[in-house]
Amino acid sequence: MRIVSRILSEVDGIYWFPLIALIIFISFFVAIAIHTYAIKKDRSDELARLPLEEDDKLKNDVNF
Repeated sequence: MRIVSRILSEVDGIYWFPLIALIIFISFFVAIAIHTYAIKKDRSDELARLPLEEDDKLKNDVNF
């Protein structure tokens, strides 16, 4: 573990990487949350039925 900490301590500006990663994560999370709350009820219902519609369609397409 000393080797890793020594190598990372010698890199200039290494302290910015976790901060940038945190900012990217938070902005992505906020964007997904806004998109989820802004979705229309009709689209939400359509997406909720989607897996069931595919299963019914696949059962009808299979010929035994």
